[in-house]
Amino acid sequence: MNNNIYDVLIIGAGASGLMCASSLVREYPSIRVLVIDKNGKAGRKLLATGNGRCNFTNLNIASSCYNTDDVRKLTKILHSFNSKKIIDYFEKKLGVVADYKGDLVYPITYQSKTVADALEASCKGVRFLYNTEVTSVVKKDIGYFINGMYEAHNVVFACGGVSYPELGSNGSLYPIIRGLAGEDSIERLIPSLVPLKSSDKDIKALAGIRQECTVRLNGAAEKGEILFAEYGVSGICVMQLSGNYNRSIAAGKKAGFLSVDLLPSMDAKRKILKIEELMRAFPDRSPEDALSGLLKKPLASVVVGRSDGTPADIARIAGDFRINLIGSLGFENAQVTSGGLKLKKVNDGLELLNCPGIYVCGEALNVDGICGGYNLHWAWASALTVADSILEDMDGI
Repeated sequence: MNNNIYDVLIIGAGASGLMCASSLVREYPSIRVLVIDKNGKAGRKLLATGNGRCNFTNLNIASSCYNTDDVRKLTKILHSFNSKKIIDYFEKKLGVVADYKGDLVYPITYQSKTVADALEASCKGVRFLYNTEVTSVVKKDIGYFINGMYEAHNVVFACGGVSYPELGSNGSLYPIIRGLAGEDSIERLIPSLVPLKSSDKDIKALAGIRQECTVRLNGAAEKGEILFAEYGVSGICVMQLSGNYNRSIAAGKKAGFLSVDLLPSMDAKRKILKIEELMRAFPDRSPEDALSGLLKKPLASVVVGRSDGTPADIARIAGDFRINLIGSLGFENAQVTSGGLKLKKVNDGLELLNCPGIYVCGEALNVDGICGGYNLHWAWASALTVADSILEDMDGI
């Protein structure tokens, strides 16, 4: 038997690549699988997920929580592999017990390493080839030649997107995917779940300040903690809106500022009354000092500085604190890539429509979700979809 011929060759030993390999060998132990990765070990980005804690799914998975070009296809996959099925897979097939923080689902150890180790351990019989970059995938007879050396009947691109390139996914395989799928197959790559930059000079004075708030952009709103930085703003509530912002800018639309309600627990009238009360109670203090029990003093100082000094105007600005935007940080600071291979270019089993035997899963596809386990859930669901599709095709041979 030629040791360089495989049933399946998976490019990428990240979350989706490991899950795909795990499922293949679990369901078909004699299958020959090779996983190639440019890193020196598996799961480098997975190990960093959620600050090493690995929020691996969410109890409220829905297609509305994702951006994609084919909602029908996405919805079908998410329905087939909902959060219950993913949790069951982790507990019953990988031995990873789940724990819950609200709708967020973690391994009970709260360690990404638990998930990475369990996936690797389940890949019995899989050959891993590290420190190897895939440079070519060429059609040959009923299979494909990879790097002119390895032959496989099926090839799975589980190579990630462009986010956190230092962890290995730098987008180098998109040209190969485009060559197979067609020139119009790749949706523009954009950083998502990423901090946003501001041109406002007074924002720099707030660096390090955190504030519970409601943030609005293009009609969308997010509640949570905003973090001010010298470059602009971060925090989950900001990052949830960052993909929307970057896609709007890429499309030539204007999305010039965030509107932040710094006191979301108060309506406009109550804001005015409270500010009047504090300023009246402490007439010997400056307005920012008088309001330092309502807003952190540096934030109160900026709000007052933007106002005409009256309680009504201070309240207006506190409820609509505008942050002018000039872009976002880049892929090196993005949790996920927006864009990638269009779902419309693959069938329901995530196989290229024009290249039978070529599959794509995970972040390499044009599917990106919000924070909270949605992107890892997509990695698992898409990988299991690919594995099922390959096994179904093999059964038919």
